[in-house]
Amino acid sequence: MKFDLIDLRIFLAAVDGGSLTVAAKQNNVVVAAVSARLKRLEEAFDLELFERTGRGIKPTLAGEMLASHARQIMDDARRIEADLDAFADGRSGRVRLLSNTNMLAEHLPQALGAFLAQNPDISVSVEDKPSLEAVNMLKQGQADIAIVASSADMNGLERFRFVPDRLVLIVPGDMDMPLGPVAFSRVLDFKLIGQQGDPALMQFLRRHANELGRTPHFRMLINGFEATCRVVEQGAGVSIVPESAARRFAAYMKLQVFPIDEAWVERELYVCVKNEMQLPGYARMLLAHLKNYVRDFG
Repeated sequence: MKFDLIDLRIFLAAVDGGSLTVAAKQNNVVVAAVSARLKRLEEAFDLELFERTGRGIKPTLAGEMLASHARQIMDDARRIEADLDAFADGRSGRVRLLSNTNMLAEHLPQALGAFLAQNPDISVSVEDKPSLEAVNMLKQGQADIAIVASSADMNGLERFRFVPDRLVLIVPGDMDMPLGPVAFSRVLDFKLIGQQGDPALMQFLRRHANELGRTPHFRMLINGFEATCRVVEQGAGVSIVPESAARRFAAYMKLQVFPIDEAWVERELYVCVKNEMQLPGYARMLLAHLKNYVRDFG
């Protein structure tokens, strides 16, 4: 490199001030130091950057060209410094968050929406991952925060209880069904409506079906729980969705909601991090926001 930021700052001070004395005063150095730096710049580029006149100095064409680029470089350097200061203070950055399908659909839109509105310089990237995969990614440093089920191996992680997660069965409103909980093996006898893109919920259900030696028949895959409920309402099949979504949409759709007679439908969820104090400031801010969300949720 033929110059550094100090060279460029002194050079621009000389250009704008029209004299070595002004440049020296603005940079708190002696005139001889300014003269030496400008001479070194001219020798490095093998160009005359200034014309010396009786009233001071003025840039040559080469000097004006360098001045134009130098101003851009100094502006970029100031922006970098401001961005890094904001990053260090926790006011700016991107949080890498992992979660299961249910939380992404039911709680995180509200929680993250409020957080992002309050912190316009912070971004959040969200990925739908099964709990086991999310924990491994967190341990390997591929994420900052993960929301996982209690069944995941959280050894070595710091964890905080999140909101409850319960799965239920929804069926069309006119479907003849006996009252009471429905066994998962019975659910697998129906034509199912599932979630598009193989999210964590689909992987979770397939895993439990495999444990029974069954393969679920998903007649249709669609994106989002509202769309799922609408398809079920029309009589196309049944589906397993979070209870919060089922109750909300059943309030104005013709749906029946049934509990599922399996222990795994009742899941405790945790917000996990490797080490809260080692998180960047902006990630700690999101973690604190999620804790407050749980407190307010009650």
